[in-house]
Amino acid sequence: MQNAATSAKQEPGLGLDIQIFMDVISGGGAEQRISLARQIAAFLCDAENPLSEREQVLPVAMRLVADESAEVRQVLSEGLSKQADLHADLLFAIVSLEDELALPFLSQTPALTRWHMLAVLRAGDEARQAIVALRSDITAEAVDFITTTLSLPVNALLLENTDAVIRPANYDKLYLRFCDEKVMLDILLARPDLPPVIRINQARKSAGNLHALVASRGWLPAFETVELVTDAEEVAIIQVLAAAKPEDLPKAITYLMDSELLTPSLIVRAACLGAMTVVAQCFAILADAPLWRVREQMNGKGSFRSLHAKCGLPQTCYWTLRAACDVARDEGDAGVRLSPDDFGRKLIETLLTRYESMPVLEQPRNLDFVSRFAADTARHLAKRLKADIQRAA
Repeated sequence: MQNAATSAKQEPGLGLDIQIFMDVISGGGAEQRISLARQIAAFLCDAENPLSEREQVLPVAMRLVADESAEVRQVLSEGLSKQADLHADLLFAIVSLEDELALPFLSQTPALTRWHMLAVLRAGDEARQAIVALRSDITAEAVDFITTTLSLPVNALLLENTDAVIRPANYDKLYLRFCDEKVMLDILLARPDLPPVIRINQARKSAGNLHALVASRGWLPAFETVELVTDAEEVAIIQVLAAAKPEDLPKAITYLMDSELLTPSLIVRAACLGAMTVVAQCFAILADAPLWRVREQMNGKGSFRSLHAKCGLPQTCYWTLRAACDVARDEGDAGVRLSPDDFGRKLIETLLTRYESMPVLEQPRNLDFVSRFAADTARHLAKRLKADIQRAA
């Protein structure tokens, strides 16, 4: 082999005489073919050998990759597994070998371009698709193809690949295709980067399932069932929004608005639970105002009443929302983070003691909001206080 290569370099016009290699393949024993496979692999991997000469020995390599001896095929595939500029025909020939040889090669080869990757995904079986899904260099096109087309097991492996970049559009496709598959749903919901809109849709779906279950069993009257399901859905949505990254909130809340889910009750509930980051973003979208300006108005640097009016929210919830903003400002000034229950108790105290201009009849109404939407302890306290005020009246 070395003599042939040296001769070719000395006489470039003559090229390599590959017939001697073909003769070894045709008439040589297994040991000779194994030795030839090792030499051909080394020759193809040697960057000092001219490309033209490496192309000349390609037919030899193609014959060896189809050799009847598994050891010949193994020596060649292992020898070429680190070669970066492998010819496509030879690459696919090795990938088409038995799994024991093809899968390790496919997981290691640096010769897999984005086009090769897509070709394997399109034509390969699930085992080869799985190897591509786990590659550290998996491309955006491959991720798109897998999430759009391939099976749940392959997609599950893709989501295990910490080097794969999964975009929001990929998550949308996965949820659309596999939202009824518990295995995939559990994987998706465990992802910290899952878009909030998907979590919101799942919360709505779960609430709908709860409604159907309670209604079919006749456990509650119809109106109580609707209230129970609405409460469960809104609480779940607020939890999703409160846990979302700041950059994801505008899209999620815009989705709620477009879906007619951004209701006054959801905003007041968020305020009663102390989720003021969510409330601020809701105000910004409803008022079509910059978030920084909304925060200033919520913090008393501007008219909160005009902000409330611009959002189109009912006048009945004005004092509850204002009180929530004041509690949040006090919370920030003190450098503390109140729990939902503590926030609710402070909200009650603020409503009952701070606003001299609040009409007396507004107190029971606003306590009613807290009794419906706050965390458990604050909710029960608001109910008792509301009853006391009504008895005293």
